[in-house]
Amino acid sequence: MSHTDRTAQHASDDSFDWAGQIKLAIVLSFAAGMVASTLASRVAEPVLILAIIVVASIAGWQRVAEVDPPRPDLVRVRRR
Repeated sequence: MSHTDRTAQHASDDSFDWAGQIKLAIVLSFAAGMVASTLASRVAEPVLILAIIVVASIAGWQRVAEVDPPRPDLVRVRRR
């Protein structure tokens, strides 16, 4: 693997996955519609809306990459 191949691969790893996000949104929308239509006569509308928001938020946060907290720069201390 050449340097340019590694650089291109690294750049693509850092980019936002729009296609994945759109697919996730479509699948979650379809699943939410199916669940809402199934439970519409049994569960109150506000409960359905809240449940859909919670599940979609959890699924969305699962796709967010964890980032290490920034480390403070180490400073050399001269002792007398």
